[in-house]
Amino acid sequence: MLNWERVTVLIGKEWLELRRSRGLLLSICLPPLLLPILALGLIFAMGLVSDPDTADIPAAAIDPALATLGLEALAQVIFGRQFAVLFLLLPMVIPNVLASYSIVGEKNRRTLEPLLAAPISVSELLLGKVLAAIIPGIALTWLCAAIFAAGLALVAIDPVVPRLVLHPGWLALLLLASPLLALIAVALTVMVSARVSDPRSAQQIAGVLIVPVMLLFFGQMLGLFVLDPAVALLFSLVLAVVAVGSLWLATRVFQRETILTRWR
Repeated sequence: MLNWERVTVLIGKEWLELRRSRGLLLSICLPPLLLPILALGLIFAMGLVSDPDTADIPAAAIDPALATLGLEALAQVIFGRQFAVLFLLLPMVIPNVLASYSIVGEKNRRTLEPLLAAPISVSELLLGKVLAAIIPGIALTWLCAAIFAAGLALVAIDPVVPRLVLHPGWLALLLLASPLLALIAVALTVMVSARVSDPRSAQQIAGVLIVPVMLLFFGQMLGLFVLDPAVALLFSLVLAVVAVGSLWLATRVFQRETILTRWR
């Protein structure tokens, strides 16, 4: 049975090491915070263009809610929706970086074996490291999304623009898919970390996870579908199945015998 007090202590230890590594902390926090600023700047610029070219954007034709918008407002909605999907990249990249430095760092510092000698089970160790990476990633993702939502109300030239950009489908993805994407990223990082000794090699797994998010991005941009709650729920269900499988594989790899004999 899991001892949550030991898990909490381990999470505190991981976050203390993160605060001491200011370079890593800045590299994790600054780029995500720039995403909503960049997105809002471009959306604001689209509202200033006198005659934006939206005729070639298929999404404008398949969503009836966009039919009554002026060209400037339509451009803001189209570009706003594309940037909104990109926020799903954050819960993959941030936990991936944290988990890779945490696990591979233990290997490089030769501190994982003493940690295993402490009164903590491998399951508690794995859970502590997973949660220590996932919680900051999700929190920072939601913070950036909140900044984007608040700023969008300021730069929109039509009050309806924020409602059409921050629609229920996007909110469902943000609340449901973000934790699942973070869990998958960390689980795969654990598996890769068992075979490598370089944090950058472990971080490359995030490149694989970018594919489904980019499919959402380009599918919406090309007008193949509208990102409504049904699509968001289906996408989240698929991610849930993948997350369960990834976590099961990670627990199979993250075993005491494997750590002591191969993580060197």
